[in-house]
This record gives sequence, C-alpha cells and structure tokens, in this order.
Amino acid sequence: MTVIATRLLAFFSLAAVCVQPMLTPALAAAALESPHPTVVNWNITPVQIAADCKRELAAVDTVVKAVLARKSARTFQNTLLPLENAEADLNDRLVADGFLFNMATDKAVRDASLQCNTDQSNYFTEIGARPDLFAAISAVAKGRTAKSVYDRKLVDLYVVAFQRSGAGLPPAKRKEFVALSNQLTDLGNKFAENLDNDQSAITITADQAASLPADFVATLKQRGDGTYTVPVNESTVVPFYNNEKDAAARKTYYLAYNNRQHPANTVILEKAIAIRDRLAHLMGYTNWAAYVLADRMAGSPGRVFRFLQNLDVKILPKAREDLSVLASLKQQETGNANATIDPWDVTYYSNMLNKTKYAVDNEAIKQYFPAATTIDRVMTLYHKLLGVTFVKIDDPNSWNKNDVLSYNVFDTKTGKFIGTTYFDLYPRPGKFSHFANWPLLPARRLPDGSYRPPITAILGNWARPAPGNPSLLSHEEVITFFHEFGHNLAALLSTAPYETLSGGFRQDFVEAPSQMLENFMWQPSILKEVSSNVNTGAPLADDLIAKIVAARYVNYAYFTTRQIQYATTDMDYHTMGPRVDTTAIWAKVARETTPLPMVEGTHPQASFGHLFGYDAGYYSYLWALVYAQDMFTAFQKGGLENPVVGMRYRREILQPARTLEPDQEVQAFLGRPMNPNAFYQNFGITGSPNVEAK
Repeated sequence: MTVIATRLLAFFSLAAVCVQPMLTPALAAAALESPHPTVVNWNITPVQIAADCKRELAAVDTVVKAVLARKSARTFQNTLLPLENAEADLNDRLVADGFLFNMATDKAVRDASLQCNTDQSNYFTEIGARPDLFAAISAVAKGRTAKSVYDRKLVDLYVVAFQRSGAGLPPAKRKEFVALSNQLTDLGNKFAENLDNDQSAITITADQAASLPADFVATLKQRGDGTYTVPVNESTVVPFYNNEKDAAARKTYYLAYNNRQHPANTVILEKAIAIRDRLAHLMGYTNWAAYVLADRMAGSPGRVFRFLQNLDVKILPKAREDLSVLASLKQQETGNANATIDPWDVTYYSNMLNKTKYAVDNEAIKQYFPAATTIDRVMTLYHKLLGVTFVKIDDPNSWNKNDVLSYNVFDTKTGKFIGTTYFDLYPRPGKFSHFANWPLLPARRLPDGSYRPPITAILGNWARPAPGNPSLLSHEEVITFFHEFGHNLAALLSTAPYETLSGGFRQDFVEAPSQMLENFMWQPSILKEVSSNVNTGAPLADDLIAKIVAARYVNYAYFTTRQIQYATTDMDYHTMGPRVDTTAIWAKVARETTPLPMVEGTHPQASFGHLFGYDAGYYSYLWALVYAQDMFTAFQKGGLENPVVGMRYRREILQPARTLEPDQEVQAFLGRPMNPNAFYQNFGITGSPNVEAK
C-alpha cells in the first residue's frame, strides 16, 4: 500500500551499506554544488508540537487573508501561487509535528502529533469550503493567467478540490459539510490509533510451538508454565500461519486476528459510513462511492462493480480448484477423507503445497534474504534501473536511533543530490501497524527558484530477529519491500515544481508503478542478484529459483477473489445508504465472491484500515494492476535492467507525477494506449474480456 501526502489538494478534496557506485571527482564536485538535505528536528516535545502547530496554522491564515484582501485582478501569481506556497511552507515546517503520531516511542508525543494532524485537517476543511476563496480560484481559472503545464494543472486541481469540498454549497449546507468532515477526520484517526495500540495475543503450548521456526519462537515470551505468548499482528501473521501445524492454534490465532479492535472500530466504521453518505448527498450525489469516483479514472460505481464482477465470474471456478487441491493435502495430513479447508488453513496448506509439489521451502528461502543484505541488493538494482545512488547516513537524524536507517539519494549521472529516505522496519508499541511508504515532503521548487529536496520514509513491521541473529525475510516480504521502495522512489524522483503535483498520482493509478515493479522479484536473473545466503553469501541456486517462479501462481485465483471481495464489500458499504450492517455485508459478499464464507463471530472490518483513506477506492489495487502488468511488458521486451527503459519509466511515469493523467503517462512510456491482455494472461484468460478498464 502507499500513503498520499496531505497536500492542500488532499485537505480540500476531503547495518551494512548498499553497494555504492563510486562518485567520480566530477560527480563528487557536482554533488557538493547540489542542494543540501532537508533538515528536520524529529526530537520535539508535546509542548513544542502544540506551539508549532498553532504558529504555522496562523501563518497560513495570514496568507489567506492577504490573498482575499487583494483588490487587483486575480492571477495565478497573486492568488493561487501564494496559497500553494503557504500550504507547502506549513508542510515543510510541520513534517515532524504532523507525522510522529505514526512512530514516536513516547505516547505523549504521538498524542500531540495526532492532535496537530487533526488540527491541520480541520483547518483546511474549513478553508476548502470557503466560497470567497472558491470565487478567487475560479477567477484565476477564467483569467487563464497560468501559462506552464504545471501551472495549468495546479489550477485545474484547485478548482476541482474546492468544488468537491463544499465551497459552492449554500451557507447552512456548507456549515454542515465542514462539521461532518471534521467528525470524519476524528473517526479515522481514532480507528487507526486503536489498531496501532492493539495488544491482541494468544497463548500456545510448547507442543503447538514445536512446528514454528526456532528463530520465531525465540522472539516469543515464554510463561512460567512453559506456554508461549504470540502477539497477533502484522509481524507474526505470516510466520505463524505458514508453519503452525496445530489446527486449533491456527483457528485461535485467526479468530483473534479477525476480531482486533471489535467492537470499538466496528462502531467507528459504521458511524463513518453514515457521515460519508450524508456528505455525498450534501454534494448532490446518490452515495459516497459516486462522489469519490467522480474524480477517479473509473468514473462511476457501476463501472467498478462491472469490472469486479466480470473478473470474479472468470476466476471463481479456478479459485475453487485452488482450494480443492489444498483440501486434498489436509485430507492426507489428517487422515480424514472428508476434511475441508477452513480459512485458517489456507496459508498453512499453501505453504505445504509449495514444499511438496513445488519443493519450495519458505523457511529455507528465508536463509537467502537477510534483511540488511537484501536492502543493499534492492538498492543496487534500483541504482541500475533508475540511475540513482544511495549513500548510507551512519548516524542519521531520526525519530528512533535503534531502528531507523537513513540514506541520501543522488542522481548517478550528474551527482546531484535528490533527497533523503528513511526505513523504519520493525514493530514497536504504538507504531503504525502495517507496511507503507510515506512521502513526508514531496519535491518542491521554492519561490526563489531553488530546489527543496524531498523526504520519504518506509514504515514496516518485519518480525524482529532473536537477539544476536540477523532478520531473515520471506520472499513475500522482499516483494513487499520492493513494492514500497517503488513508492519511495516515485516520491523522490518527481520533478513537478509544486508539492500538490509531486505528491502522487490519481488514487486508482497510484499503486500501478509499484505493482509493476513487483514483477522484478519473480525474474530468475533478479532473484539471483538480490539473494545472498546468510551463512555463505551464495545466491539462490538456479533450480530453487525455478521452483519459486513455478509456484508464483499457486492459489493466485483464490487470493484474487479475496481482493475482489474486499473491493466489493467496500463498494457495497458506500452505495447502500447511511445505515449499513458492516458484518452482514462482509459475510454476504464473501459468500458471493469467494469459495470460503466469512467465519461466524469474526469482524475483519474492524481491522481493515483501508476503509479509511481507500474508502470507495479499494478496487484501485486491481484496477491499477491492469496498468501495471501492461507497463511491465516494456521491460520484458527491452531488458529487465536496461537503463534506457528504466530512465524512460523514470521520465514518463515518475517525474511528471500528478502533472499528467495516468493514461497520458502510460501511453508515453509504452508508445501506445494501455492494453489489459497482460493482466488477464496471469489467470490464463485470453481474448478481450469486457472489463472496461480503459
């Protein structure tokens, strides 16, 4: 997943260092003349955060008042640009204050940061609904004083943002829109805070722990009676499900995992759905999904539903076949000829299938992906592909000295400094609980024309290694890191001059660039380059790589139906009115779209964080994948590590960012319009399915 930076548009619209190629003297000289890293003070107190937030919001307000007081004709330079710069200045100055709630060790700091984030969101909700500002921006648009492609796009985005933020509503409705939007912000923050502070855990016996990897068991707390406490979270779910032989223990974990923060978050979600529905009606839309999709590539709920349904119909039979294979394994292992697959069995027997039919042992593969070396090798690959060089900062200025890695990033050809990236990859109490890239500060040109380098960070939750041992990653975890690193570099390599333009893409395209890059982690030559045995340094052997690749699509149809289920559930939640029984809808959609029903007594929606931020938008993972698989064909034809193709990708996709529409960028990169055939070939589907992806 990616997190779009909270630009003005977003507020308005609701160890070892990598192999570093040596810089030549000429490049070193160029690097010295490059901009310096953007400096952020991460070590601030709750009192400082409160004062900073109050001061910087007041500074923005001063600019807004000055813009509105202007009597001369409205132009891009005297109206819109000051607003854009004021918001960008605020982001620059409050980057730590507004982000530390995701990962600060001190709860008081997290609380103060969350309040600052909320205060910013509420302020810009108010600003975005002001009719006088809307009139000023509309006058800029009518005056056509924006000359460059960047300026014109910025005007377009501002006009749309104000339109969608209630600025055109009558006073009473506008007041209600702002109040409800602020309530929605509070609910989303509380939902995330509950998950980040969740302490769910189960207890297993020594016998149940026997099938788990020794390095995983070594990280668990052992009780006096010989039992173990297993935290139930993102860092333990894969190793536990992959290896726990005891079905009762798997079921216990499954029930705990799918009931995290119920009923608290279920109540929050249903309140949010009701508020969203009311907001949509205030804006003249029939439901929240219609409101959201009016500003997306997909355009309408009907088009999304058809896309999902058409795909599900085609692959559901294959998904049932996937589970029948797993059921056979369960029957063999248990001796019960009538055994069927339960949801808590899928990952375990998928892992068994990999070990038996494909001879892929995930624990053995982990020995080839020690975390520190893998990070270095991935950086080396991106260096070759995109022409960037990473230099590790030995004593980084960061929010956690023990966990955080940081690198300065340079353009290899010119030596120019590009920006700074952080990796915070292990869980801590209160920390963001999933895996995501955060574009903390998108690239920006300052009013004096100078370049303010960007900052971006990957926050993740790999399982911590046992003391004295290296962290070993599964192939799946390597793919996730490579994906998020794709988002990371998209944030660093944008050359759009405004933060609003350089902060990302349309949401139903934003995953496509990183999804495209995931394909690299399935290519034999790339797997050999990235892997390195923790003991010998040897890469994965060719025969093992062949087995990994052969197993790529094991249960792919089943897991895709799960994605269809999540996306359809999300769409149902946001097209069915204000009163939605989220548990009943989840169960209904699961029955209709996947081979396995929802387990009675579970409430997975309570921990499904995408319902805040990707609300009426979860479909975009599959939607974007259609584009991603087609983009990858350029590397298949031109060479996986061909720097010419890589630089074309950087130039046509990453550098423009939001400046151009996705279809324009993809056509420029491919030399033709997008074609969905590559996506459907993954499922063995040929022809031209009627999916309306274009």
